[in-house]
Amino acid sequence: MNENDYGSSLVHKKEGRYYTLSLIFSIIVYLGLFFSIIFMFLIPVLILLPLFAQAIMMANIRINGVRITPRQFPEVFAIAQEQCAKMGFPVVPDLYVMESSGILNAFASRFFGRNMVVLYSDLFELIQLGGEKEIAFVISHELAHIKRNHLTKQLFIIPAMWLPFLGEAYSRACEYTCDRMAAYFTQDAEAAMNGLTILAIGKTLYKRVDREEYLLQSSYEKGLFVWLAEKLSTHPPLPKRIHALQTFAGQTSGIVFHSSRIGIIIVLAAVIILAGSISIGVIFSKSIDSFMSSLGEKPSEEELLAAASEADLERVESLLSSGINPNAMDEEGWTALMWAAQLNEAAMGTSLIKAGASLDLTEQSYEETALTIALYNGSIEMVNLLLEEGANPDLQDSTGWTPLMTAATKGDEEGVKLLLQAGADPLKSDDTGYTAADYAYEYGFEELAAMLEEVGDQI
Repeated sequence: MNENDYGSSLVHKKEGRYYTLSLIFSIIVYLGLFFSIIFMFLIPVLILLPLFAQAIMMANIRINGVRITPRQFPEVFAIAQEQCAKMGFPVVPDLYVMESSGILNAFASRFFGRNMVVLYSDLFELIQLGGEKEIAFVISHELAHIKRNHLTKQLFIIPAMWLPFLGEAYSRACEYTCDRMAAYFTQDAEAAMNGLTILAIGKTLYKRVDREEYLLQSSYEKGLFVWLAEKLSTHPPLPKRIHALQTFAGQTSGIVFHSSRIGIIIVLAAVIILAGSISIGVIFSKSIDSFMSSLGEKPSEEELLAAASEADLERVESLLSSGINPNAMDEEGWTALMWAAQLNEAAMGTSLIKAGASLDLTEQSYEETALTIALYNGSIEMVNLLLEEGANPDLQDSTGWTPLMTAATKGDEEGVKLLLQAGADPLKSDDTGYTAADYAYEYGFEELAAMLEEVGDQI
């Protein structure tokens, strides 16, 4: 294989695609957990537990495995050193060999910047059978995982790795990538395919396997459970990996692995199940939150007044739904409805009125109602709302002052019209004998005064 021919195609085309999907899914899960009161503690567990398990595993290997060094199995260390130099590693990762009870495999691991490659002993014994090139492929495959940062990336997509099909799909794409990189950096496609065949049948019989017959046999396998066996596995079927290397190396083959339509059906069913599970989870989470809230202390009336003064509609509605008194007053006699009038928060006013807030309560300092407060502040939306809901447009304080007089002194023509439409009497006078029209003249609003007098004359 020529570097110029294959250098740009080492990474399998689906690796980036599946990683992006896994990352998006994981971010959604993390955000969902973050905003859930009940399950928020799971975020550190999801991150720290795998790290802890990985650290324990690496520690067991370090205290029980045999480390490969220039003095311990120097021929294997030399192979690893050569491949590391080709792949751009500044130092050789820690290499270990472990007894594996007949399992033919190897794996790479990483923890806080420390890289490790572990070879199982039965595979390692290839070195005694003249399988140096196959060993080089296996080591290079594991080095490729480190080179591509597959181990680190998996920490960011833990929820996706637990999701059937998606996590496995990303893992299989990574295996295809590492096969290509290992074949490329060993410059021996035949040894690469032999290495994979060894994983299928063993370190002695692999030489007797008719590779084309093996691939043909696998290409005929069809059905639901065959499809599931592949899609639920973190590694592609060995025949498909061998076939992919053949294609990568430019070797012709008449064998074709056809895709199955079963996958589409399974994916659609999985999406439906996932959507249903998420919906049930959200409903269940809200139910638990509501239940836990009901176990806590009952919210105080001060909380309602504070939320209203901060124009926090969501909090106000939540407190009202808990049964808190909508007519709660502070030391000066202010209610939540008065704060809604002060801030022109019509939506909040509507919620308070629906919950039973009284419209004509007066505060202590100036005997103002929600209506007069809204008029003073030009809160026309609240003026309109209060009058529509039945606030008294002629309610007089202890000095005989009316809402119409408040609007007249402000020159608030729109407020005056709303009050008149609601039935306000322009002829009412206060203790000084002044009417709303008199105050309009006094404050220089002559047109408004004339309009009030005209309405008064019609009564």
